Amino acid sequence: MTPDIAFQLRQVYSFNVYPSALLSTSFTNVTIKAIMDPISAAKEIDIYALHAQIYPTLPVGTPNDPMAYDYVKIQTTAGNTTILGMAWIDANTVTLVTANTITAVISSVSAADINRIKNALTQNGFSAISLSIK
Repeated sequence: MTPDIAFQLRQVYSFNVYPSALLSTSFTNVTIKAIMDPISAAKEIDIYALHAQIYPTLPVGTPNDPMAYDYVKIQTTAGNTTILGMAWIDANTVTLVTANTITAVISSVSAADINRIKNALTQNGFSAISLSIK
């Protein structure tokens, strides 16, 4: 049985996956880029090879067939994209991340530092940035 996860495109989520030793412990603040059928996913990843590696870690009742479930394309905060089988995601850990604003004060800087700080934030996946100097 595969999980019924109602991901919404372009929304941000955090969740864990069952095969954490193979993929990652958790996926934090990832953006949903696409929900894919197995044929579409197979054009971008080897769903058969990944399923063979991951299947032993999945809950009892998960179909032993990579064509039996959908896939989700995600983008991490670092800007990397990956595709995961919906059956690989622990549905009990899925949370929608609501947008917040961080206010930071960085003292003892010059106007020349604005670009360095903006570049550092951009390289780490932050794009909605507004910087000013006082």
